[in-house]
Amino acid sequence: MTKRIAIIQGHPDPGGHRLLHAMADAYAEAAKAAGHEVRRVEVGTLEFSLMRTQAEFETGALPPALVQPRDDMRWAEHWVFLFPLWHGTMPALFKGFLEHIFRPGFAMEYG
Repeated sequence: MTKRIAIIQGHPDPGGHRLLHAMADAYAEAAKAAGHEVRRVEVGTLEFSLMRTQAEFETGALPPALVQPRDDMRWAEHWVFLFPLWHGTMPALFKGFLEHIFRPGFAMEYG
């Protein structure tokens, strides 16, 4: 059975020469070889500001750079998240990406 897979590579370095970039490449190649459809999101290459208020979260517009990644994630049946641990958690850029993507209307209804 073919799956639609979105690989979200969350290392903030846009240079592309990190272990996580190689892991994302290997996963994508293996998934394609198995007949799956794959879309990639490279968070480190995206330009967007971080949210600072509840109003931005609830009613703010999605930054233009995140429209395609959001659509790719909505398209997918399977998500793969890759990110480094910095100070015991994900990098701020990746967390900011998730905060934008998982706002009301995508991940939840908010009332």
